[in-house]
Amino acid sequence: MRDFFDSERVVYILYSMQKRTLFIGDVHGCYDELMSLLEKIELSDGDELYFVWDLINKWPKSFEVVDFIRNRPNTWSVMGNHEYFLMQDEAPVLLSREQSWVSSAHLKASFLREELEYHREWLLSLPHIIEREDFIVVHGGIHPKYGIETPREVATLVRLVDGTPWYELYNWEKPIIYGHWAVDGLRIRSNTIGLDTGCCFGGHLTAYCLETQEIWQVQSNDVYKEPEHWKNL
Repeated sequence: MRDFFDSERVVYILYSMQKRTLFIGDVHGCYDELMSLLEKIELSDGDELYFVWDLINKWPKSFEVVDFIRNRPNTWSVMGNHEYFLMQDEAPVLLSREQSWVSSAHLKASFLREELEYHREWLLSLPHIIEREDFIVVHGGIHPKYGIETPREVATLVRLVDGTPWYELYNWEKPIIYGHWAVDGLRIRSNTIGLDTGCCFGGHLTAYCLETQEIWQVQSNDVYKEPEHWKNL
């Protein structure tokens, strides 16, 4: 019998006791892939888990995804554009080119609002920006004009600012972890980490650890949604 206190077991025990701060990119209802990813990273009860959203839409296991995240301890999430727009009674009025998309998506998602009615108040209570001592979490991005006070309608949608990716204009040292931009894919910069790797489009679901800078991915089980911008790449 191997000694209980052999070096390999001591290393394993110390590793398992270490709290990790983990971030997961846009899930979009891909519940099975989410479970596979959490198994791959060997998630423990002490790990802090943050989601950059979108959690819902594009695949029909949105309820299971939201239910898991809402009920797991040490788990936080920011609001994404799909949660915000689709759970409103009426489509919000935006002074931007996104308005037509918002109205169309809101109209098509009536069935999803009914399915998620149980979680409605919780979904709409989520912050659109989470700031901690060591990092910031947002779904879309931070607008340089507003900084940490970026309005919800902007923080959940922004990609470009005057034709430039918002993260190229971000010059704070505190890292921002974000999603929302599947075409941009996994993008690691000195102070921004983009984690939307298009799981619902047949890509991957991605997790990132703040302390170790490790990255884990699982391949999507299927192509659940195939928008034109994805096919053209």
